[in-house]
Amino acid sequence: MDPTRFGLPSLFVRANGLTRMPVINVDNYYPLDQQCCVDTINGHTQYIYSSSMSWVHGKHAVKFGGEQRPFFNNFYQPDYPTGIFNFGKIITAQNPFGGNPTEQGTGLAGMLLGFPDSGQLNIKYPVENKATQTAFYVQDDWKVSTRLTINLGLRYEWSVPYSERYNRIEFSDFNGDSGITVDLSSGQPDLQALGLGPTRLKGTTIFPSSNNRHIPIDSNNWGPRLGFAYQLGTNTVARGGFGVFFGLSSATNFQYSGTAFRKDAIMHFSLDGGLTQYATLDNPFPTLPPNTVPQPQGKSYGKLAEWGFANQNDLGRTADHNSEVYQWNLGLQHLFPLGVVISADYSANRSTHLPWGGATRNRDVLPAGIRQQLVNSLNPTHDPANTAVSDLLASLVTNPFQSMFSGPGAIFNEPDSQYNNATIPLGNLLSPYAQFDGNFEGSPLLGASSWYNALLVRFQKRPSHGLSFEGNYTWSKATDYSSFGANYWIYFLGSGLGNPQDLNNLKAEHSLGANDTPQRFVLATVYDLPFGRKRWLGSSMNRVLDGFVGGWALNAYLTFQSGPPIPFAEANFRLAGGTQRPNINCPHPLSGLSLHDVAFSPDPTANFFNQSCFSDPGDQIPGNAPRFSGNARGQGIKNLDLGLFKDFAIKEGKKLQLRGEFFNFTNSVRFSTPYSAFQDPAFGLVTTQQNSPRRVQVAVRFEF
Repeated sequence: MDPTRFGLPSLFVRANGLTRMPVINVDNYYPLDQQCCVDTINGHTQYIYSSSMSWVHGKHAVKFGGEQRPFFNNFYQPDYPTGIFNFGKIITAQNPFGGNPTEQGTGLAGMLLGFPDSGQLNIKYPVENKATQTAFYVQDDWKVSTRLTINLGLRYEWSVPYSERYNRIEFSDFNGDSGITVDLSSGQPDLQALGLGPTRLKGTTIFPSSNNRHIPIDSNNWGPRLGFAYQLGTNTVARGGFGVFFGLSSATNFQYSGTAFRKDAIMHFSLDGGLTQYATLDNPFPTLPPNTVPQPQGKSYGKLAEWGFANQNDLGRTADHNSEVYQWNLGLQHLFPLGVVISADYSANRSTHLPWGGATRNRDVLPAGIRQQLVNSLNPTHDPANTAVSDLLASLVTNPFQSMFSGPGAIFNEPDSQYNNATIPLGNLLSPYAQFDGNFEGSPLLGASSWYNALLVRFQKRPSHGLSFEGNYTWSKATDYSSFGANYWIYFLGSGLGNPQDLNNLKAEHSLGANDTPQRFVLATVYDLPFGRKRWLGSSMNRVLDGFVGGWALNAYLTFQSGPPIPFAEANFRLAGGTQRPNINCPHPLSGLSLHDVAFSPDPTANFFNQSCFSDPGDQIPGNAPRFSGNARGQGIKNLDLGLFKDFAIKEGKKLQLRGEFFNFTNSVRFSTPYSAFQDPAFGLVTTQQNSPRRVQVAVRFEF
């Protein structure tokens, strides 16, 4: 639908050449025309070249070879290409600064007034990325004796991080010297008291060149492997192994160009925190000529690119360190009578140089020392109702960069930057990179690590008397500093739960991992029922009767698994640069009610969490809740799948099979973990089912 029919300017259509209504979000109402990336076009292509050779000599069987995988990422995804407007309650609250948005104001009133609290128009162009993975290996299986076999191996690999065909990327140099000194205090004593003054600004942008088209390569990826199998007795074998493995490059591809080659145009609807309106829906960029689309900068400002805006690059200047994974195991396997094999193994995994995730791309984070200084001064009692620190950070102070953006000595021509204004938020000046209005980003930090230890018991019975089964039991513990990448979108659903809390104190992030599963039991079995011709009961049964009662088989797949640990956060977190968590004030944060009890309770206050255990730590103060809590887990898995099969032997070489399969045979409900953002209306409530109800499918299979 053409937005100009509703009075919006044509710039929303011309920005990306798409005719569609903008996204309109109104608090407590369903979004209008909710869409992000419906115009995505991709042409991912990967080529694989590989070669291998085997050489057997005496007791040695040697394999060696290599492979290379060039990956081409041709991608176009204009997100919110015709704009997005967010109408919050705070605009019509009695006091936009100190009002409670849960009790005052309404987003619908803001929409009727045409006064959003935020908005953005994104202008994106296609990217053509290329990255390459290369590896060589050699392995020797050495039959030392009839009892002992040793496996020796070595693998060397490296990743060439992505480049862009037209060099539409850039690198953030967080220590780069801008060559410019600015008095961030503007000579004002109250700002000087906060430590502001003449500052040589660091933080620059580097553009690609013919010999600098990607970030440095991690070329030290040597992965030795060692394994052995030793026969202790006739029916007993000991096995073990150790290996070093490497994760893929964190810079394999990226869906957007560098910040200077795209435009994330912020609409500043207010310059004073919502008291008065500045931009309007029909004139979203007041500093530009009417109906003008903001344009990307490109390379026009060189190393000073994106001053006055957020600089959200994907790449930095440090080497792309591949994750290192150290794995080892040791176990025994024994063959018991009746064809039953049981093994017990200790398995461990230690990983280093893991990515912290997207949150750590931003380095323009308020330093912990300044934050603590403000808290000690303005809110020493940590009163949750005291918002003085955030209010001070949002307060407008003299803009020391204004002369660079407007006036006769201006070096930047960026009318849509709020650095043209006489005042900017104090928080910008207190951050490490004051020249940027928002984040200054690059490659994610790669210093996270993880531990995994497990006892694995496996058992198997070979088919005999119509029965066979296999299964395993795992007792384990997984801890890490970051669970980014571990079923991240499946579990977190993009909520931010589990993200780092204090980017100045990442050591405090150590906790259970998102996928920690202390216990898991799986059993798969097949049983041919003993009725019918050529079976234990009724071996001479006539064919007619056998057609009804003979030839039946039953299989079952049984799973028991512990529930996942729960991450907690504040619903309206007030911690600059991080995802604030609540304080947990008791050892058991659950209410004692099961998810089933909460879901079916007639009591509207029934809750999975003990809400009295939680409290707001206060404005700009980290909470004590761990990233994932071992004392609070979601519902585990208890599931049985059954299958019933009947074979009809038509004649030799031809068989008809009737299959009936029952998934979640007991029709047990497994509820989703309740939303765990403290002070959110949905906190601790059971609203969705995670598994599917019983499903039955019937099929006929003809073999010939």
